[in-house]
This record gives sequence, C-alpha cells and structure tokens, in this order.
Amino acid sequence: MVVDIIASLAILSFTLVFGLVMLQFVGQMSDAARTCGADCNSGLLTATAWGLLAVTVIVFCLGLGMAIVRAVQRRYTVLWPLGAFVVMYAAFFVASWLTGQAVPAA
Repeated sequence: MVVDIIASLAILSFTLVFGLVMLQFVGQMSDAARTCGADCNSGLLTATAWGLLAVTVIVFCLGLGMAIVRAVQRRYTVLWPLGAFVVMYAAFFVASWLTGQAVPAA
C-alpha cells in the first residue's frame, strides 16, 4: 500500500509538470491564433487551444481527486494518475496534429 501511494505521488508529480508544459503549449497556440494571417485557420487553433486547456485541467483534477478517494478507501490508487497521464499525453498529440492541420507548411 505504501509503494502504491509513493508511485501515485510520483506519477501525479510528473503529470503536473507535463500539464504545465501543455498549458505553455496552449499559450503558444492561442498566440498563433491571434497573430496568424489569412493563410491559417485561426478558428481551429482557438478551438484546439480551448480543448487542450479543458482536457489538461479536468483530467488532472480527476486523476488527483480519484487518487485521494481511492487512498481514503484504502484501495489501489496508481491507476487513476497513470490514466490521467495517458489521456493528457494522447490529447497533446491530437492537439499537435490539429495545429499542424491549421497552419500551412512553410
């Protein structure tokens, strides 16, 4: 049980750092949406930025909250933070792909 909680805390810490990197990426996408000209799709960039922001915050809070609930219930907690990281990682790649679709190749 102690190893499970330590692993959960380590994964949550890593997920928090990754979430902060993703929020910086959201800032770059919203800045690109504001400054792009007629040759890029600013609506898609804005929607991608808002979607990635929502996924990052909601999934991290869900992983943290469910890890706390599972720890209070004295059950395994490591799956929720790990699942939160996997969903955030997948959302990062989907947002990167959508950003590539919105901005033309140079």
